[in-house]
Amino acid sequence: MRTSFAFLLTAAVFMPANSPTLAQPSGTGGFEPPQWVAASSELPKAEVTLDQAITRALQLNSSLAAGTYAVSAAEARVIQAGLLPNPALELEAEKFGGSGDLDGFNAAESTAVISQRIPLGGKRGRRRAVAESEHMLAGRDLEAVRLDVTSGTTAAFYRVLAAQQREALADEFLGLAERFAHTVQARVDAGKVSPVEATRASIEVARARVRLARAERELEAERALLAATWGSSTVAFDQAVGELPEPKSPPTLGQLRLLLMDAPEITRLEDQIERQRNVLELEKSLRIPDLTVSIGPRRFEVTGQSAWVAGLSLPIPIFDRNQGSRRTAEFEVEGARLDAEAVRVALETELAAALERLHAAAQEATTMGREIVPGANVAFAATETGYSEGKFGFLDVLDAQRALFEARSLLVDSREEYAVTLTVLERLIGRPTVPQTGAAPGGHDSSQGEK
Repeated sequence: MRTSFAFLLTAAVFMPANSPTLAQPSGTGGFEPPQWVAASSELPKAEVTLDQAITRALQLNSSLAAGTYAVSAAEARVIQAGLLPNPALELEAEKFGGSGDLDGFNAAESTAVISQRIPLGGKRGRRRAVAESEHMLAGRDLEAVRLDVTSGTTAAFYRVLAAQQREALADEFLGLAERFAHTVQARVDAGKVSPVEATRASIEVARARVRLARAERELEAERALLAATWGSSTVAFDQAVGELPEPKSPPTLGQLRLLLMDAPEITRLEDQIERQRNVLELEKSLRIPDLTVSIGPRRFEVTGQSAWVAGLSLPIPIFDRNQGSRRTAEFEVEGARLDAEAVRVALETELAAALERLHAAAQEATTMGREIVPGANVAFAATETGYSEGKFGFLDVLDAQRALFEARSLLVDSREEYAVTLTVLERLIGRPTVPQTGAAPGGHDSSQGEK
């Protein structure tokens, strides 16, 4: 049975040593980057399952590791955005180093003032809202990478399964060609057919060997691509263990569109619009100047006495009221809305195209498995037996053999197309599996047909 694609949402990328997101504060008052401990990534040397392949890809993918740090960095920016400005210390000395009575520091006046800028207009809360929106976007991006890694690994695994079936099919037909060549040679030796037929049969054997060699090379290439999904340049497994999913009828396009609304790409668009709105609110708040309050003691050297100095500072927004940045933010909100609409249309179009391909692959696989492959099997068996009895000619058997190979090859192709397209569809809606509405069109499908 097909391994559930839900593994993608539940498999952990890394196992954090302390915290799943932001690291604990260091002794110096700063923040240390999260320390991740990679989970076990050992795979059997001989066999690999879909679960193992996905686990390894999620554990060792560098893009996921980078995305995890990006989420932690965004959370640290949320903390930074909520902090108050630091106070400032100002030291000032007057009436010193002059001439006459002002010589030296005898008449000096010294002032030490501490000032604090107080943000007005809710700037601090709005900066934090923008940072929280960016933190949410970083999380969406990480989830999208997780989906991409799992989807890509699943598709690569299915391609390996299909390539293994093609290699087995090519090997089986090499055996059939060799067996038929022996039958032809026996009839030649008995003087029942021309020696030319033996030559032609040997040519078919050579073609079958070439076909097998090609299938082996293609399998090696697909195995290398699967290993590359977990960052390995060498193939450490001999065989992928599993089955291609059985073709079934998916929901309607309308039902899938409803599911698409909860997909990570769509929710990220909504988060992006919310982020731009928060930026707009922040830019509006920046038109209100900040208040600076200061206070401190002043010492008079002439009298030896001290007094307090206090002050307020408030910029006058005559020329710069942040009007340009406000207009920019307004345009960016509208741009985010239009971008979201364009992406929705593109995703719905891609979803419709994938659904059509899925239906076509399911129907083709069902027809091949239920009708064409069984019929080709019967035709080949009959012509091979009839040739031994002298009822059919060499070309009849050759045509039947080629028809059977082509039919079974097309069955593997259609099963592979269905599996990969199903993975694409699942990636689009961001769901573990595409809900099924029933069996495949036309009934149950056999991957190999009857022999």
